[in-house]
Parts: sequence; structure tokens; C-alpha cells
Amino acid sequence: MKKIIILTLTICLIQTAHAQITKISAQEAVEVALNNNLELQAKKKDIEIKYQEIKIANELKNPQFQSNFLMGKVTRGNSSQFGGFLPIELFKRKPRKDVVISELNKTQEEISSFEHELKIQVMKAYFDILYAKSILKVYEDREKLFNQMQDISKSKTKNINYEAELLQSKIKHKRQLVFINSAKSNLLAVQFNFNDILNLKDDSKMYDTVENNLFDENLNILNITVPDYKTIEEMALKYSHSLKIANNNIDIAKKDLIVQKHKIIPDIALAGGTAYQTAHQTKGEALPGAFVGAYIDIPILNQYKPDINKAKKTIEKTKINKDSYECHLKIALKKDYNEFKYAQENLKHYRIILKDTQDIVNLYKNKYRKNEASLLNVIQIENEYNNVISDYLSAMNLFFKSYLDLMENVGHDILLDDDAL
Repeated sequence: MKKIIILTLTICLIQTAHAQITKISAQEAVEVALNNNLELQAKKKDIEIKYQEIKIANELKNPQFQSNFLMGKVTRGNSSQFGGFLPIELFKRKPRKDVVISELNKTQEEISSFEHELKIQVMKAYFDILYAKSILKVYEDREKLFNQMQDISKSKTKNINYEAELLQSKIKHKRQLVFINSAKSNLLAVQFNFNDILNLKDDSKMYDTVENNLFDENLNILNITVPDYKTIEEMALKYSHSLKIANNNIDIAKKDLIVQKHKIIPDIALAGGTAYQTAHQTKGEALPGAFVGAYIDIPILNQYKPDINKAKKTIEKTKINKDSYECHLKIALKKDYNEFKYAQENLKHYRIILKDTQDIVNLYKNKYRKNEASLLNVIQIENEYNNVISDYLSAMNLFFKSYLDLMENVGHDILLDDDAL
């Protein structure tokens, strides 16, 4: 296991050797992603494509040029013809164009949704780095503690438990070194994930957080507040990208129904050109002339009833999908809101517990130095302290992730407090 960890660290260090480490805030990371993310740039091309599709939907039918040249004795009573033929669609181009315009609106909303989702992903990845840095700090602090315990154990040569306590302290110290390596490997992994989410063409920089860890008492990320639940639900029903996209789907389905209904309108075609018989054909005088023509395409055999019925069923389906998502959204909002509130309350308790437990660890460390406590007592207290730290970080993780889940479901940046980041 240790060899695998060392190999992973070596590979990661080689990969980052040529990258410049650049520290940015969470808000700066969001701005970098919105301006330079390659996937987002590719999605924005869909808007340009839709504009071309609008033109395609509005295209006229091309004219045709037709001719018939008669040969033989039939030419004595019939003329040869050359002229143009123009198909004309009646009341069909605008409905097709309206469908694509609705699809354009949906595409624009999908891009807005992707931008919003990208912000959430960047902020989650940013927090993951801080979380990993905090875990690393915990192991580094434990390594220092058990290194001190090892030094103290070495000085207690007259203690009847000297050899056992020295071995215990050495083992605990060595284990922290293994944990530190694992934590460093995990930190590199989440840093690479953060840069992967940014998805930038310029890979000469390796972006990292400006904060060192989550234990800073003045860390603004902990000062997040959200409105009451009623306000959050009202905002979500108004701004949710998924609900807007559901409405776009309903609009597209309605416009498509118009397209299907207009298929039963007959199309026409107009034709006209020159007609003639040569003097050779008539055995006398050349006879010039003209011809005109028209036809109408009447939907008798195919009245497009299945197409119309399909479009109606699609409208019903899109409306049910919207109602279904709205139901899921309200449940998700309640879940995220409750998780946020309880985690926020737990953080207040854990900050107090964390300080008190740390004081107990320092107290027993001094007691061990003065032969007033055993190494086992220190290890037991330190294990409890480590459990408290783990619970504290878990509560903080739930607190921040539930906040981001709320922001994602609401679909509006009103919950993104720039000053808190």
C-alpha cells in the first residue's frame, strides 16, 4: 500500500512539475470557469447553430426548370415546351420557424442552466480542496503530537512501562506518516479534479485555493445565511432552470402541434414558359406560344391524423413532466433546507466541543510529561479528539454541500453571497 501511495505521489509531482501554482478565491474560480471553460464554449455554439436552423426552417422551395422536346410526326399537332415550375408551401414555413425559435429559447435556457451548474461544481470542487487540506492538517498535527510523545517516552527510562510506551509512541508516530502520505495523495487528486472542472485550454497553471484549511475561525465561508423556506420555495418556482426548460418543452410541443395541423393545408405549384413548333415540324410556318400550369396537393390519402394525435400526446406528456419535476423540487428543497439548518446548528456546538477537547489533549500531554498520566491515557484522549474533528469536518461538509444543493435547485445566484466566498 505504501509503495502505491509513493508511486502515485511521484506521478502527480511529475505532472505538476511544469505547471505554475496559482491561488485563487472561489469567486475568482467561478469567473475563470465561466469565461474559459471549453465545454461551455462548445455549448454556446449551439445558439449559433439554432439561428441557422431558423433560416433553414424559413427556406423557400427551389424552382425547377422543365422541358419536353417532341420528336416525330406527333410534333405536327403538339408543341415542345420549356419553362419553370415553382412549388409553394401554404402556411407551413412560419410554424416550422416558430418551433425552432422555441428550441432556441430552450437552448439558451439550457446554457444558462449549464453555467449555473458549472458554478456549483466549481464551488464544490473548491470546498473539496479545503476539506482535503484540513484532513492533511489533522494528520500533520497528530504526527507532531506523537513525535513529542515519542521524545517524552525516550526520557522515561526509569518508568516500568518504558519499553512498551516507547514502542507505542513509535508505532503511532509512524502510522501518522502513512496517513499524511495518503492525505497528500488525496489532496493532489481533488486539486486535479478542481482543474479538470475548470476545463481550461491553458494548462500552464495549476489552480489552488487561497485558504489553507477549514479551521480558520475567520473563514468567511462559514458565515453563509439563507432566507426562510417560504422565500426559497418561491424563488425556486420562479427561477429554477429545470422548470423553465420544462416550460420550453411544453411550448415546443404546442408549436409542433401547429406544424402538424398545417400539414393538411394543400400545397400548390405554378408553372409557365414557352411553347413552340418549328417550321420544319409544321411543314410551313413556325408557331410560337406559351404555356401556364398549376397543381394542388390535396391530402386525401394521408390526412396526418397520427401526426396530430402524437403532437397532442406530447403536449400532455410535457405538462405531466413539469408537474412531476415541481413535486420533486419541493421535496428536494425541504430536504436540503433541513440538512443546512441542522448542520449549521451542529457547527456551533462542534466549535465549542473542538476547543474543549483540544484543551484536554494538551492537559493530558503535560500530565504525561510530569508522570501524572500514562501514554495510554493520552492516546485515548487524542482518539476522542480525532473523532470530534472528524465529526466537525463532516458537519461542515454537510453544511456547505446542502447550501450548494439549495442554490442549485433554486436556480438563481441570489443565494451566492460573493462576500461569503
